[in-house]
Amino acid sequence: MDAKPAISSAPPDASAEKVISIRGLAKSFADNAVLKGFDLDLRRGENLMVLGKSGSGKSVLIKCIVRLLDADAGSINVLGQDVLGLDQDALDRIRVKIGFLFQSSALYDSMTVQENLEFPLRRHWIAKGAQDTESLVEEVLTAVGLPQTRAMYPSELSGGMKRRIGLARTLILKPEIVLYDEPTTGLDPISGKEIVELILELQRTYGTSSIIISHDLHVAKLAANRIALLHEGRNYLEGTYQDLLASDDPLVKKFFIFM
Repeated sequence: MDAKPAISSAPPDASAEKVISIRGLAKSFADNAVLKGFDLDLRRGENLMVLGKSGSGKSVLIKCIVRLLDADAGSINVLGQDVLGLDQDALDRIRVKIGFLFQSSALYDSMTVQENLEFPLRRHWIAKGAQDTESLVEEVLTAVGLPQTRAMYPSELSGGMKRRIGLARTLILKPEIVLYDEPTTGLDPISGKEIVELILELQRTYGTSSIIISHDLHVAKLAANRIALLHEGRNYLEGTYQDLLASDDPLVKKFFIFM
């Protein structure tokens, strides 16, 4: 893609529709309280980064949103539905509208790229036939810049390519919301920058609303309309990248030491 990412744009108007609304979210593992009353709103069309140090609970947060983990307390409203109160059938339907890019990309090693992309279509009965399937596969592979990889296996792909194919598999279901789990972790700087550019391109092209979890301020600077700082299980502070950069808060300043 030729488009260059710009430094974070202003956040959407405060009156914009909330596609995710979280209140008082709590999650513990034995005696370890990870989330302790976390609040967050994601507005339609924005990229919202949840920033926090390693082990702060960022991955736990997005897994609770899609109920890969069950919250202990609080509420999660996604696209107008109370996620915590849904039965399995209703939960599966709402999950189709939420793309989840795993840090590991979670591709099936025994399947080609084409087969990996076809799998969610078959599972959710999205495609209407072979021609429709082929069209969707072509569309998402072109969107992530890898149309030549359809016959390749994951073992033949670089780390950055795997991340792109993982994102293509997420996009093939046309989700309204995308959750990115540390999208640049483990990638070299060039591949990481390409992923950031792709996140921005997909936001522009598909109008996705996204939560990006990371501890990488370079991603925050380039990709996020708004940043929420997760600290000690709570939403400590929100603002744009420039807001955080200008903050005198000692905790916030620690994140910018090496910038």
